[in-house]
This record gives sequence, structure tokens and C-alpha cells, in this order.
Amino acid sequence: MRPADAYDAFLLDLDGVLFRGTEAIPGAADAVAALRRRGRVVFLTNNSARTPAQVAEKLRGMGFEAAPEDVMTSALAAARLVADEVRADGRDATAFVIGEDGIRTALRDAGVEVVDGDPERAGFVVVAWDRGATYDRIRTASVLARAGARLVATNADATYPAPGGELWPGAGALLASVETASGSRATVVGKPEPGLFEAAVERAGTRRALVVGDRVETDLAGARAVGLDAALVFSGAAVPADLLDVDVEPVAAMADLRGLLDDAPLGPARPGRPEQRDAVRALLDRSGLDPGEAAGDLTGTAVLGDPPAATATVEVRDGQGYLRSVAVDREVRGRFRGVLVVASAVRRAVGAGAGTVYLLTETAAGFFERLGFVPMERPELPAWIRERSTACPESAVAMRRPVRR
Repeated sequence: MRPADAYDAFLLDLDGVLFRGTEAIPGAADAVAALRRRGRVVFLTNNSARTPAQVAEKLRGMGFEAAPEDVMTSALAAARLVADEVRADGRDATAFVIGEDGIRTALRDAGVEVVDGDPERAGFVVVAWDRGATYDRIRTASVLARAGARLVATNADATYPAPGGELWPGAGALLASVETASGSRATVVGKPEPGLFEAAVERAGTRRALVVGDRVETDLAGARAVGLDAALVFSGAAVPADLLDVDVEPVAAMADLRGLLDDAPLGPARPGRPEQRDAVRALLDRSGLDPGEAAGDLTGTAVLGDPPAATATVEVRDGQGYLRSVAVDREVRGRFRGVLVVASAVRRAVGAGAGTVYLLTETAAGFFERLGFVPMERPELPAWIRERSTACPESAVAMRRPVRR
């Protein structure tokens, strides 16, 4: 079954998933068209500067089918929050805004008056990305928030990627100034906070939705916070090694959006069950590994798919993890299922107290290097791992990786 077939809607991040800068990612437009044939497509963005119509126009210019009603921005989510609070507690429906056209239009469309200049009071202060922000506007926002205006932010991204690879100040940098000066803490609606995801689910009309993003700390973490499945693409900011350092597991990892249309099992990997022992042993045997290494109850073993398409086992002693018996079925190699199962095993090792994970490999050093493992001298392995791995050939490469607890 293709991963896309398991969902009725797809909530797609933009930069890094559909395009990079001003160029569409190869194959992304065709992939979006294929997803539309399976369910609802909603485009998600933390960028509050553009209106949905402007976002849709940009996407169409890159070859994507897109309409304003397909777009959910952090500006729309923030405006919805403000309007809901006006209705709930009768707060003054006025907002002083640090932000560009997207957030201003969204607030007005939600029935909120945007006040400028030097107002004596406002019901809300809304902070968004603003390339024209001045000291005077930051000062006014801070004074109003200190005086009791409700502080809301479209997102808290400290930076954003600029041309040439530089990082420039984002909405979070402006927000930090207002929070520091006012002594207030904002309600943030953009990724990874729940507001934007919940608004997108409402737009999609179903919770049987898959979030697709290129950042583990915003897309994956935010999806998990609202109980949605997520898939990670490596066409943007993330690299495979990132999955070993976060306590969140996607259902799929892919080179790009086209991976949703591949016939490969969904994750996340699960702890092995005793009844899977024979199938795990068969997978190890087909991969040229010792099937006898599969413990009877599969203690410490992660399994992806049923029947297993990938497996990995980790043992932990004295804060040290030993990763072994990593096998991926030939039919799904190159589709990052090995990354998912190793990441799952490593995170379980962290949960058992490991601070460093070690392994030995004959043929997959390059694969493990991409996951952040580095070669080491075999005599430097912990004594218990050396004793445990005496059957490994001398040609096997020893490797290690520190992991975050």
C-alpha cells in the first residue's frame, strides 16, 4: 500500500516540501496533483506576510494547482484566535499589529479593527513577521501589552532562511523584543503550536490527515501535539541524522514528496512481538546476518511493517547502547525505512539510559555515517560490546554516536 492511500487529507508545508526559494522541487507539482486525486490538500505556512490569494498565486506560478481556500497561514490562525476571544470574553475587537499585509488582511476579514499610530489602548497586540518594523512600533506594542492588551503571535521563528544561506531575523526576534519590554508572554499559533494545525484540520474537514514537512522541530513535533501523523521529507532543512535526536517518529521519511506514492510500509517502527520472531529471523537471514541474534521475545528489537520490512535491535548496559541486527528488506532499500527503524531503536536506547550508541558494520558504514555515527578503533569499544561481538569479522568497522537524553 502506498503511504498516501492511508489518509483522506494532506497538510503540506511549503518551503522545503514544495519549493526551495523560487524554484519548485522536481516532481512536487505532479505529486500534489496525485494527492488531490486521493483527498483534500491544504497548504500550511508560518509565513504571515502573504494573504492566501498571494500564496496561491505564487504556487500556481511554480506549476501547482492552488486556490486561496487551499491555503492556511499563521495569519489566518491568529486572526481566528483573536476573533474567538472577542466573542468569548467581550474583549475590545481592536488590534495593534506588527506585521505585513497577510496578518492585517486576516484580522480585518475576521472583524477585528487594526489600529495604527499611537493608540491609548487596544484589545490585542499581534506580532508577526514585519520587514518594516521600527523601534516606535515595537515600543507602542510593548506599552499596550503592558497596559493589558492580549499578546498574540503568528509564530515564534527566531530566523528564516535568506538568499545565500544566511539566517535573517524572523517574527520570533520581533516577538522577543515585545515580550521582554512588556513582561508579557504571547499565545503563539504557528508551528509547532497547535493553532495552525487545528485550523488546517478544520479546513480539511477530517482528522484522518497527514502532515508533511521538512523540519522535525516544527512539522513533526507540532503534528504529534495535535494527534496527527506526520511524514518527513529530506528535500528541505532536515537530514536523516535529525531523527535520532528527537523523541518523535514520523510514519514515513522520504527524499521528497513523491515518496508518498511509493509502495512501502508505513511506520513508525514498533517494539517486536514474540510472534514476529520467525519473520525477523528470516529477514536477518536474507540480509546475510545471523538469524540467531533475534531473541525469542525480541527484547530491544524495533520492527517496521508486518511482515517485517526492516528491523534493528539495541542492547543497553551502563549507559551504553549496542546497535546490532539492522536489516532492511531488499524491496524497500533506498526508501529510508532503515532510517526509521534505526531511529526508533536509538530512541528506545536513550529511553533505557544510553548516552552513546555503538555498532559494528561490514558493508553499511556510509549509511551509518549519514545518521551521525563516526568510525572508531575497535579496541575502544566498551568491553562488554567487544565480548558480545566476537563473531563479527575483523574487517567490520566500529562506530559510535552520542545521543541526546
